[in-house]
Amino acid sequence: MKYELEQKGGFTMIHIIGNIDSTSKTKQLDQEISALVEKGNHHFIFNLKRTTYLDSAGISIFIHCLCDVQQNNGSVFIIAEDNQVRRVLEMVGINRLIKTYNSEKEFFEAQKVEAS
Repeated sequence: MKYELEQKGGFTMIHIIGNIDSTSKTKQLDQEISALVEKGNHHFIFNLKRTTYLDSAGISIFIHCLCDVQQNNGSVFIIAEDNQVRRVLEMVGINRLIKTYNSEKEFFEAQKVEAS
């Protein structure tokens, strides 16, 4: 797993590339997210467009981030295309806790509507 951070539209977008599993850098990413929250970043988007596999280690990152930011009136969103990763998210019910979008375009269009 590799990941890239990007500031976009008031959100910290985390692009995750490859497999998110217990053998990848999930602990490192989790620690980096916690540090960002401590520095005042409270709005995150996990972009899983280039994610090929997801297990419970990945799910725990999303949940931990959500718990951290909710204490600061923050938000977490997921961008995941309709593929195997999206099906895993739906199977475990993460999409009931974290709003999930099909694309960046869909996400940012929805934000414009909600801001109106």
